[in-house]
Amino acid sequence: MIMNSKLRILGGGMEVGRLAVFLESDSVGLLLDYGVTFTEDGKPELPEQVPPRSIDAIVLSHVHLDHSGGIPLYFISSKVPIYTTKATRDLMTPLFDDFLHISGYYLPYEHVEVRKMMNCINTINYGETVHIKDTSISFHNAGHIPGSMLAIVHTKTSSIMFTGDVNTVETRLMKPANIRGGEFKDVEYLILEATYGSYDHPPRSEVEQLFIKSVLEVLDDNGIVLVPAFSLNRSQEILCVLRSYGITDAYPVYYDGMVRIINEILLANKEFIKEPQVLVSALKRAKKVRNWRDRREIKGPAVIVASSGMLKGGPSNYYLKTIGRSEKNAIFLVSFQAPGTPGREILEKGFTDSLRWRVKARIEWFDFSSHSGRKELFYIVKSLPNLKKVIVVHSERETAFKFKEFVEDSLDVEVQVASNGDTIVLD
Repeated sequence: MIMNSKLRILGGGMEVGRLAVFLESDSVGLLLDYGVTFTEDGKPELPEQVPPRSIDAIVLSHVHLDHSGGIPLYFISSKVPIYTTKATRDLMTPLFDDFLHISGYYLPYEHVEVRKMMNCINTINYGETVHIKDTSISFHNAGHIPGSMLAIVHTKTSSIMFTGDVNTVETRLMKPANIRGGEFKDVEYLILEATYGSYDHPPRSEVEQLFIKSVLEVLDDNGIVLVPAFSLNRSQEILCVLRSYGITDAYPVYYDGMVRIINEILLANKEFIKEPQVLVSALKRAKKVRNWRDRREIKGPAVIVASSGMLKGGPSNYYLKTIGRSEKNAIFLVSFQAPGTPGREILEKGFTDSLRWRVKARIEWFDFSSHSGRKELFYIVKSLPNLKKVIVVHSERETAFKFKEFVEDSLDVEVQVASNGDTIVLD
């Protein structure tokens, strides 16, 4: 008798972060992502666990720590093949080095487990299919960040699509996920991230134009624009936007922080970028900040793209303290600002508890999200003609239930908002 496939939600149920789903079929166990989340005091929290012996392979959608940060736990006493893209593999080394440096005291693994994990990675290409016993897994561009992928798993009884993080909107850096034709038409069960399931992003062209207009207003007044941005994807996106609108031809543009390392890795993985020549041109025109002397010599007018995106550390924190005291300058946030972070505090209050002084610089936030919004997520669901059920993960409770209601009011598809610990039988 063939056993129906089952999903165990280990993390990411009614929360954004630490996504982890265990797919168990008649003969195969697949771990789909295994990330971390962080408590308010910055301590990492891992998902629930399954025994290593039950896992035949790990599918890693992309490098972000809320999808990858817990994986080395499974290499303390075992070895498991990991399937991901070359770009994701190459990006894992600096991100895990940084993660261990900052949070290593709280983690149940060390550098030795990270090295064992890296040695077990099998790189795959978009469009490629891997067979594990009687199960096949195909991999496709997820449009989220360079190297991100979504997976379609065919077991004996079910066809399941796992999105990881997904974006169907074209950006300066990324081609969008294309949920059309081929294997997509056979998908019966969709494990869908719905980070923005109750929110429609504004058109990207409008966001870019408003951002550039605001940047020019500050530059024309001889001010400095600080753009705190995530080192991976968002910094490169902003540099490409500045290049495409001619800002780098007219004014000095600098980049600083871990983005320097990430840029080199992405230039070695150009096949995962929509138009590599745009990024190459942007980096040639911009100036790399190499040391403290370079930082202190920056004068207005100028744009500085620096990590970290939420102002929690890195060089952006230094620049905040130096340029935040002048009304001529600006801090333009372009990344998600989690509650309790300095970036969120500055947006809401104009100051942070750590600074203890009110920021005089102009403060604005621009929606350069690399996640699909509600209408794009709905498009994904609508594009799968044989879909029976949507399992919503990686979404806060209120957002997830709003998206469930939105879909079920429009389509004849069942939507389940997953909770951590749920076991879902795919009948």
